[in-house]
Amino acid sequence: MKKFRSLSLAAALICFTSAGMSYSEICAAEEIAAGTKLDEIHGINDSVFCISRPDCAALNVVNASDFGLSPDAADNTQAMRDTFTYCRNHPGTKLVIEQGIYHFSPEEDIYLNKLKDTLIDAQGAEFIFSTPHYFKIYACDNLELCNLIVDWDWDSFRLGSLVKIENENDADNTLELNFTELEEVDADIPVMSFMQYDPVDLVAGVHGSFKIYSPFVDTECIKSVEKVSGKPNVLKITHSGALDYFRNDEVYLLRHYVYGGQVFNIVEESSDITFDNVSIYGACGMGYVFAYGSHHYQIINSYIGLRPGAEDKYRISTTADGIHIANSNGYFRIDNCDLSFCGDDILNVHDDMFYIESIDSSRTVMKGTVAIKIVEPGHTLGFKDLNLSDIAYEAKVASITRNGYEATITLTEPVPEEITTDMLAYSKTRASENYVLTNNYVHETKGRGFLMNSDYGLCEGNTFYRTCSQTLQVRTDIPSSRVIEGTGAEHIQILGNTFTECNFGGRGDVITIESLLNGERMANTPLADIRIMNNEFNACNQAPVNADNVDGLTVSGNIFRDCDAPDFGIHCKNAETSSNLFLPRGDCNADGTFNIADVVLLKKWLLAVPDTDIADWNSCDLYRDGKLDAFDLCFMRRELSEL
Repeated sequence: MKKFRSLSLAAALICFTSAGMSYSEICAAEEIAAGTKLDEIHGINDSVFCISRPDCAALNVVNASDFGLSPDAADNTQAMRDTFTYCRNHPGTKLVIEQGIYHFSPEEDIYLNKLKDTLIDAQGAEFIFSTPHYFKIYACDNLELCNLIVDWDWDSFRLGSLVKIENENDADNTLELNFTELEEVDADIPVMSFMQYDPVDLVAGVHGSFKIYSPFVDTECIKSVEKVSGKPNVLKITHSGALDYFRNDEVYLLRHYVYGGQVFNIVEESSDITFDNVSIYGACGMGYVFAYGSHHYQIINSYIGLRPGAEDKYRISTTADGIHIANSNGYFRIDNCDLSFCGDDILNVHDDMFYIESIDSSRTVMKGTVAIKIVEPGHTLGFKDLNLSDIAYEAKVASITRNGYEATITLTEPVPEEITTDMLAYSKTRASENYVLTNNYVHETKGRGFLMNSDYGLCEGNTFYRTCSQTLQVRTDIPSSRVIEGTGAEHIQILGNTFTECNFGGRGDVITIESLLNGERMANTPLADIRIMNNEFNACNQAPVNADNVDGLTVSGNIFRDCDAPDFGIHCKNAETSSNLFLPRGDCNADGTFNIADVVLLKKWLLAVPDTDIADWNSCDLYRDGKLDAFDLCFMRRELSEL
């Protein structure tokens, strides 16, 4: 049974009903701090954990305007800092921000530092940022932020622009970028990353094709950028040849910014953090980052996507991940959120490992390339071999020194000879596990949907539509020279979700489960107990499930419409499939075949012939617009003639 956190310390608890105590019994046994209320969250295997929130009725109310926050101010940075200083010095505060538009141009992050029992109600206020410095939530406890809109000052600097390829010339390695939505563009506009967009729908990906290229990674790609005479909104690009596969009339979203900022950066053991009804319309960088031991947090009833009413003006929400969770201490949920148009993944959940590059003769000092704060003094290190098999040994960190990412880790005692430089190490003190992803709408985005690369994850009741890359991914990737994401995931449940036209661009499968070493799948099974049950897959452009490296995989009770069968790799063990239903495209009567009977059935239904029922609406909706009409009948007749 997991230990309980004292509510007098963290104002929340962890409880597992499977351990023999009910939620009400545990709540009755715990001391619930004054000024808090609890959200009960049900995870996998009948587990329950709780996240505390400030109780509005017990808080003292102050207004942000009293500290100088004003829609009339050119920059509200200092006023916001003064406001948070007051909240830090006065636990149990409800901060009210009057509705309005507030501008910010901070030169460094705005800290919400050590706030406790604090509710920030923005009442629909909009915060507009013109620099990639946002909010760092540092060592806070029982904090809620609600009813806020965050956007980017697009007039000061564009996050991305739609461009159309013209005059592409492979021989000269040149092409022209027509900025179709701008009247004029400067030659010094950053050219960071291209991702292909549908030229009609103007969303990420073309059916079966998704070209991307990132000059910010390949710094030798762009040789020159120059204006084109007589065309104020066109730039001529001379490149290394890397863009020769771009073709005339293709449309791309060109990102002018990628990584760097995080709207909400939640770190340093922050606990019981809630974001409720928070919208991010545009962000220079990521939307949310939870890291460095933060735990018990939630994003509910919130939005990451294009500003409503301005979808034809701004084409990207966050320029990187929408939500990035790494090396936290887990226990979180994301529920009832609308998430779309991110420049990278919608949600990435993982913890990091690192190569042991050297061990000194005393066997107490090891070196490796380790991201900041992933390993700290007092942490317990775990070890794995390159097949991700666990090594039955743990070590305690005494100290760590750094030169950038190059870390020297001193241990409290010598490691045995079995620990070698052919192994991986990671902090067992950090584990972003125990999480619930429910009732979200994930759609029209360039990157992957949900990366569930940590243990004890529940993904249930979500709707996924037209993602370009893998919609769900359970994966450990061990490259030779980059960050190692994922320590091997176990106990993952994917239940009752709907996937429609996912992997639209053909970049991978709808659900991918695998472990890679330098791009090749392992012969081992570091993933375990993964269940894919009672989901609906509609019009998949790649395999609906492609799984390998799993010991204990269940795929049952799913409906596959116009999809191939799941694909299991040779390294799967104990894989079970049962009670799955495969329906072809156009199978209106759900008899497992598509033929003239389905055309006749739809025609009779459209003519309102009595006692005519459609057995499977989704298979009948060939036009994919959520309704049945003459367009679907025309598509069915055409497909039948092709058969």
